[in-house]
Amino acid sequence: MKLLKRRFKNEDGSATIEFLGILPLALLLLMIIWQFIVGINGVLVTQSAANEYAKVYSITQNAGEASAAADNILSTAGNYLQSQGVSVSNLGSKEFTAEANVNIRLVFLPSELFGYTIPSIPYSATASSRVIE
Repeated sequence: MKLLKRRFKNEDGSATIEFLGILPLALLLLMIIWQFIVGINGVLVTQSAANEYAKVYSITQNAGEASAAADNILSTAGNYLQSQGVSVSNLGSKEFTAEANVNIRLVFLPSELFGYTIPSIPYSATASSRVIE
């Protein structure tokens, strides 16, 4: 009986077991934090693209040049940010509103899980401006 009690009181290896138990939770937390950072970067890049479109169009009054400038900003983000284009309302009047639309992909989800399409979060940013004459 004493031998059995002594064997159960021995705690050699318990730190290893605790480490292996907490490791998946730590990795999951790290992946969630990384996705949050990617999402914030996507939001900032999208707002920057809308602002760039408004700035270029207010100076040049050329929708093609403004759209190219916004697409140039959106292309710097990487493959997690899928551009859906920039739409403009009140084009031709002095005041206008530019809206940049994107899909922010969820980075760590495997494509096989969803039938080879990775889910994404739609986001749009607007910028209002006035044509400079």
